[in-house]
Amino acid sequence: MEEEQTAFANITLSKYDFSIMEQNITASQTLFRTSVIGVGILLNCVVLFVVIFSRQLHYPRHIFWAAISILECLFLVDNAFELVTVHKHDYLACRFVVLFYPVDYSILLICMSLAALDRYLSIVRYDWYQVNVTNRGAIVSITIATGITYVIFTCPFWTGYRSIYTCTVNIIHSVLAFTWNLFLGIVCLVLHFKIFVETSSYRLRLRWA
Repeated sequence: MEEEQTAFANITLSKYDFSIMEQNITASQTLFRTSVIGVGILLNCVVLFVVIFSRQLHYPRHIFWAAISILECLFLVDNAFELVTVHKHDYLACRFVVLFYPVDYSILLICMSLAALDRYLSIVRYDWYQVNVTNRGAIVSITIATGITYVIFTCPFWTGYRSIYTCTVNIIHSVLAFTWNLFLGIVCLVLHFKIFVETSSYRLRLRWA
């Protein structure tokens, strides 16, 4: 009975599988995406280079932005592999796309949320922030958040529920991921709004002091 239920679930979910290789990407779209990927990787590498080799930037705030640059590059590389998959029908590249879709964007948003939280705490809890927030703590928090997010989003693969060899993306899985990403986007927006309010009120207090 349990095997029949599992088979039925697989048949039901198969209707929501979308083949990556069946996408219709025109030459102009390919050119545009390739340009964005090239420029994006170059700019993020510049940011990463500046943060790494500028000792005055070795603070938690900039570590978060260095991590964001690395994850941006991962996101862009995943898009490059998607183009290779569609145009070259490369199954090895397709496995990479399936394994990281859409976890790469979720990890990026997680890191952006942590960066916004770091900035917010540095404003509203300045004394506590100076004592407790360190470079090591920032790296550990990024690593833990990235690892947990990756394990959760890829659990259908390592539990055997789905396979990376099918070269398909499950729409239900994608909708759940996009819903989570929407939540993270709202969190980032709220934190940045709070940062704006706090910095504006601080400037007013300085002006009237």
